[in-house]
This record gives sequence, C-alpha cells and structure tokens, in this order.
Amino acid sequence: MQPSPRQVRLSAYKLIAFQVAVAGLTALVFQLLSGELAAKSAFKGGLVAALPNFVFALFAFWTLGRGSAEQAKTAMMRGHSLKLILTIVLFVVVMQQQIVAGPLMTGFVLTLFAQWATAIFFKH
Repeated sequence: MQPSPRQVRLSAYKLIAFQVAVAGLTALVFQLLSGELAAKSAFKGGLVAALPNFVFALFAFWTLGRGSAEQAKTAMMRGHSLKLILTIVLFVVVMQQQIVAGPLMTGFVLTLFAQWATAIFFKH
C-alpha cells in the first residue's frame, strides 16, 4: 500500500526534525571539545543544511495529492531550485560572520548525512 500524501509530508518533516537534532548534537559535542564559537559554527552549518530542506519540503509536497503529475513535477523542480539557491545564500551569510570553518563544515556534512541515515531510523 502506498503512503498517503499526509504520511509523505510527515515523513519529510520528521527528516528535517532529525537533521536539526543532529545539528544540535554536533554543536553540543563541539561545545564540550572546542568551546562556544566552534559549537555555534557547527550549529550554523547544520542549519545551512536543514533550512533549505524544510523549504524544499514545503514547495515539493504542497501539491502532493492535490494536483496533476505535471504540477507535482513543477513543484519539485521549483523546490529543488530554491533549496540550492537558499543553501548558497545561507553559506554566504554565515561566512560573513565570525565562525570556525572546520566545525561549520562538519555540522553541514553530518546534517546532510542524517538525510540518508533516516531510512534506518524511520520506516514509512
């Protein structure tokens, strides 16, 4: 049986919540090991990965179950384009702040990896 549009949307939002949790956990580890600036940098990196995914989910799943396949495809493409642009913009904004590059990238990469790991933790 195929999941309902509501179940698909909830799965997407669970993924994003999991990504934010991974970003928070990464920041906590950096807080304990390297201090406040490293922790803030790691959390910002995680948010740079998670926030565009949230925007993508809003756009991509807005028409799910409500419109035609062509509308769904258009919404997915629009969401993906916005996700890429937002990721670049967020990186530019964060890079202008006082950050530590290593923790920033670690937070970003671990949060992205969380997207793939959700298949292990969440079943549809």
